[in-house]
Amino acid sequence: MCRIDHTAVAAAVGALAAAYPHLAGEGATHPALAGCEDVAWAAIAGCPGEVPVVLRGLLDAGAAEEAERVLGSLVMAGPMRIGAAMPAVVPFLLRLVADPSVPRRNELFELVLLAAGLCRPTDPDSAWSLAIDGREEDHPERAECRAAFTADADLVSRLLADTALLTAAKLRDYESAHLLEAAGLQA
Repeated sequence: MCRIDHTAVAAAVGALAAAYPHLAGEGATHPALAGCEDVAWAAIAGCPGEVPVVLRGLLDAGAAEEAERVLGSLVMAGPMRIGAAMPAVVPFLLRLVADPSVPRRNELFELVLLAAGLCRPTDPDSAWSLAIDGREEDHPERAECRAAFTADADLVSRLLADTALLTAAKLRDYESAHLLEAAGLQA
């Protein structure tokens, strides 16, 4: 099975910090990043401690594209599998996407939609679902991710009412349904 190389992710975070040194020295000044310095990032399996640098990079017009690429690698465990860091990143992503001034907002919304789709529970009665997604108990990050969406359900509702965002994203019905389901807003 293809897995993300955590050493390469840590190197990419380091390269981002080296290319944009001002990101390493700043505190979280944007309200969307409130609390990001307080998360024990390095305690999350495969997660470098410098995640706040990546999150701050999402706010910097010059660094945003690279920061988004690094973040995508950081929160994924492999193709179409969320990683252990995704649940901790979801609250910050939701807040960033809610701010129309954030560079690459639409691309970040795509990552939010991907997380919502990939954190759906596995159907234990479906051999196909079990073969593709694995047993639910083997992937606690999915339940943790759903809990993160549920904790910010009001923000999810606001995003789904943001016509400018939805128009730009060309949101599909199933994406909306996955997001509502992840946030506990629809069964």
